[in-house]
Amino acid sequence: MYGILTADADLAREGLGDRTYYFAERVSGTRRDPVPGVVNSVACWGDTEAVRESPDRAAVAGDGTPAAPDVEGHHWGTVCPTDPDYRAALLDRIADVGAVGDVRLTTPGFPGEDFCRCDRCERLFGESDFDERVEWRSTVITEFVADAADRADGDVIATLYPDPYPGHLQERAGLDPAALAEHVDGFLVPLCGTGYETTYWVESLARGFASAVGDLDASLSFQLSTSGTEAERLAGLARQIREFGDGVVFGIHRTDADLIRDVFAELNGPESSVVA
Repeated sequence: MYGILTADADLAREGLGDRTYYFAERVSGTRRDPVPGVVNSVACWGDTEAVRESPDRAAVAGDGTPAAPDVEGHHWGTVCPTDPDYRAALLDRIADVGAVGDVRLTTPGFPGEDFCRCDRCERLFGESDFDERVEWRSTVITEFVADAADRADGDVIATLYPDPYPGHLQERAGLDPAALAEHVDGFLVPLCGTGYETTYWVESLARGFASAVGDLDASLSFQLSTSGTEAERLAGLARQIREFGDGVVFGIHRTDADLIRDVFAELNGPESSVVA
């Protein structure tokens, strides 16, 4: 499967490739009507606008640092995943988006290993039966994803941070792929770069994820960037990693439409290779 990911609604309707992903809701807080018949992406806890309007909603690290866009290491604001009102509203949005097509969940986990240490999280962890915080955090996220999957009519795809090393996803974000696979239909892993002048790291990460989640009952796809990369190189890179998953999705803008058509033409023609 070769598909596209775009924020352009008109481009999403053109049916380029085998599958289309569309940014219906982004980490900026921007929300738009979902496009019927495609995979609509919903930013879960990543919501810069919500954090700016209500700073007390941000996830908080052990030293009191909030997950805010003006804080080093954070490119957007992240709401605490135990915020009950935000969670309820988010599930309602997922239900609305999921009524017209499949859903991709972006930013489904905690924003970092040291999050969240807000008063509510401290209380909930203390009241739980867990001795280890990492296990408690994973339960928080898995239960949310399970509820999200129940709200969506179609398939649900969860985004995984590109770190396949055993245990890292759980420690970093509370994402336990084995537990999540009980509720989602697939995983999408962003492997984005500019130009892909070297590609060994893309192949290494794709291979790592094939080993980490390949035996689970969920599809595995990889996301590549397109801007600044020639069609032949993108096609060769897609061929290089396709054996490790079930599909490759290319992130594109409107200005990349001709480029992605050339990429798909390359993929349907004689095979080329990419030199790492």
